[in-house]
Amino acid sequence: MFFCSIYKRRQELCRDDPSLEKQALEVMIFYPVTLLILFLTFVVQEFIPGIPIASHATLLLPPVFFFTAAVAVPFPMMLLLSFMTGLLWDARHHPAVRDTTSTVADGLAGGALAAPELTGSGAVFGLSIVIFTLLGLFLQGVRPLFKRGRVELPVLLVGFTTLAWLLMEYMTITFMRGSFLFPVAIWTKMVTDTMLAMLAAPLLFLILYSLAGLSRYEIRYEGLKYSFDGH
Repeated sequence: MFFCSIYKRRQELCRDDPSLEKQALEVMIFYPVTLLILFLTFVVQEFIPGIPIASHATLLLPPVFFFTAAVAVPFPMMLLLSFMTGLLWDARHHPAVRDTTSTVADGLAGGALAAPELTGSGAVFGLSIVIFTLLGLFLQGVRPLFKRGRVELPVLLVGFTTLAWLLMEYMTITFMRGSFLFPVAIWTKMVTDTMLAMLAAPLLFLILYSLAGLSRYEIRYEGLKYSFDGH
């Protein structure tokens, strides 16, 4: 429905401006494929092991892909991606789905930091949607750099947002439990996960940049645009 409404609106505008027909086709390719890749990252995440020698560091692929995609897509699409990422992440890692018998520290040592796993005090389902939306708004500010093919600052900001997401999730867990504990293992796990996110970010940026080139999608920012057809 989201893409259909965009396409219908574009069709109406194309009657007055034929050049918009090409843009409509670009959107109808780039956006669905980006969503498809997001769904695939959740599947791949199930097969990504932790690295024992690095405090069981884990590549948190779905959140990292969202952070990279938030730089490449416009605001409405970013909101859709943040909603889908947060919803699927909480649905997968909610205490009703996951085993909640382990402690938070054990969960961090064994894999990704999931949505709040609260024992005996209820769970905040949907919290990840809010956090992803806020961090996505922050990342929207570096879109001009990605548009020009510069990824240095975006990669650093992907690492920053990954660390901020992990920290906010864990602080919410400790707040709901009424016990503010920050053992060294927690900080080590957060830092190693962040480093893996920064290592994976350039590859994900390359995938999105290549996808934009193949679909002739134009990355726009406040009236600026870059066309991948050479014009």
